[in-house]
Amino acid sequence: MKAGAIFDRFLGVLMFAACVIFVFAMLLVCTHVVMRYALNQPIGWALEVCEYILVGIVSLGMAWLLKEEGHVKIDFLLNRFNPKPRALLIGITSALSAVAVLIIVLYGLRETLNLIEMGAVETGLLRIPKAYLLFPLSIGCLLFFFQLVRRSYKHLRAWRTGEGQGTMH
Repeated sequence: MKAGAIFDRFLGVLMFAACVIFVFAMLLVCTHVVMRYALNQPIGWALEVCEYILVGIVSLGMAWLLKEEGHVKIDFLLNRFNPKPRALLIGITSALSAVAVLIIVLYGLRETLNLIEMGAVETGLLRIPKAYLLFPLSIGCLLFFFQLVRRSYKHLRAWRTGEGQGTMH
């Protein structure tokens, strides 16, 4: 099996995990609301956990969403280009985006390591160290970086060779 296919399958597994986690968050919020208003016994940590879950869902799903070409793009402008210049434009913007995301990843990992070195910098009611909350975001951004590189390569190759001119998004 090719590395790209393995990566795609991994992204699919992460997206499935994000969906399961989302259902858990939805059930947790519903339980919290019932406990708060019906029994006057709210779950104190529920909203904090849901905040972390929302960050986690984004981290787990953003590379998969890019693979599926589901991110917001300016279609009315892109559709005005012929396929070959469109491929070049998408390839260049994906490469530039990859550089920006790599900077974010490196900065995020540096900050995560700084937080670990500083010790237990805790936050919120659950007193979870901040480093544990930043690390999944850094990993998600790293996966997003890899997908941006793949996307850039795909479109720049299509621009150079003229492949798939009628089907590129």
